Amino acid sequence: MVAVNDKKKNNGRLVAMGCTYEPWIALLEQAGWKTHCCYDLRTADAILEEYSPCVCIVDLSNNDFSLNSISQRANKTKQVKWIAIIKKEQLKVDSICQFINNFCVDFFSTPIPSSQLLDTAGHQLGMLEIESTSLSDVSQQCEIGLYGESKSIKHLRDMVKRVAITDVNVLLTGEQGVGKELIAKTIHNLSKRRNDDITVINCSALVEGDERISFLDPTQCASSGNIIKNGTVLLNGVEELSKSLQLKLLNYLQQPENEKLNEHDLFDVRIITSSSIDLELAVKNEAFNKELYYRLNVFHVVVPTLRERGADIILLAEYYLQQFAKEYNTLAMHYSEDAKQLLLRYNWPGNVRELINQVKRVSLLNDNNEVSLDHFDLPKKTNVRQSLRTIKDEAEKDVLVTMLEAHKGQVASAAKDLGVSRATMYRLLNKHNIIPDVRYCNGGYAAD
Repeated sequence: MVAVNDKKKNNGRLVAMGCTYEPWIALLEQAGWKTHCCYDLRTADAILEEYSPCVCIVDLSNNDFSLNSISQRANKTKQVKWIAIIKKEQLKVDSICQFINNFCVDFFSTPIPSSQLLDTAGHQLGMLEIESTSLSDVSQQCEIGLYGESKSIKHLRDMVKRVAITDVNVLLTGEQGVGKELIAKTIHNLSKRRNDDITVINCSALVEGDERISFLDPTQCASSGNIIKNGTVLLNGVEELSKSLQLKLLNYLQQPENEKLNEHDLFDVRIITSSSIDLELAVKNEAFNKELYYRLNVFHVVVPTLRERGADIILLAEYYLQQFAKEYNTLAMHYSEDAKQLLLRYNWPGNVRELINQVKRVSLLNDNNEVSLDHFDLPKKTNVRQSLRTIKDEAEKDVLVTMLEAHKGQVASAAKDLGVSRATMYRLLNKHNIIPDVRYCNGGYAAD
């Protein structure tokens, strides 16, 4: 452990993985950083958890660590900014470049420019402070809608934060049960309209003359307290709108802001729409207005399925188990390992909604502290309900790993052999969370 002068003001925390005590570490300590050198990956998880939020500088220049092990830690860490140290010639190594691209905010080649590294670390500390505030807001406003640490949910959190501060139209798509309504509420609660209401309207039940959508035609509005004048409206299942209501919605979206008023009121309503179908296909089949689709699809957010979120399934299951224990005063507080494996293997066609129902059921029916495999009303064999998509994905993943093995981790040559571009190869590797390692030796690939 690096000695730290306790009299100094701790401006930030830094973990140096694989780094010897070098001048740049001393410089950081002089600037008030609390630093910790770590050479053993077995203790890295505990250190990163203790120091988070922090900056982590990992030295890859000597190939002391398995890149897969570092990647797995970088993928699951919370509020950690990763910076890589490499040799200049390592920029020609595909796996190093992919690691930097996927997980690092910056990199430096040896010899280390100490002052520049200090500036970078200080800037990233500032970004962590901003993100901590922003993530806290997300958590307070609608925690469970964005709960998890998978790559897909992190990407979703980033998109929500970016679009919430704007007024652009948002289209949420995804399978039924993924939580589109929760995401819409999060966008509203993080926007400048947070002090107004968000109104959720199921389009399948919407009829002409419904006062909730009178703002679509302000000149015809009657003076009624039920008319929405401000805030956010979520149109759930927007594909269910009748042709006439599609035209009214299109007209509203086309109007300049200063025309969205009648004699007495200004109507300032943000529209968020959601759909569980392929709207582009609906447009091609002339079931949905083409111009309206393009107006709605200014910012498209695809909400990931539960099966795409990996270990988030366990995080969500544990979260809801704790919540139901409080709500129903039940005993069940944790899952057996067999139960966790079942949750991870199951395909979850009903997504988060199905998971909630399952957890509520086991919480109410279980008289013990632990939830076991038999408490779930789910198929115990993984191949009983495998979807065509699951089978295809598994086959695709197997082919990618096999080709990387054959080409000793060289992405470019593996892509050429498969007949795809290098960019496509990287997209497929990212899709399956496969990290190629040119130092591969039997089993040297990580795939979730």
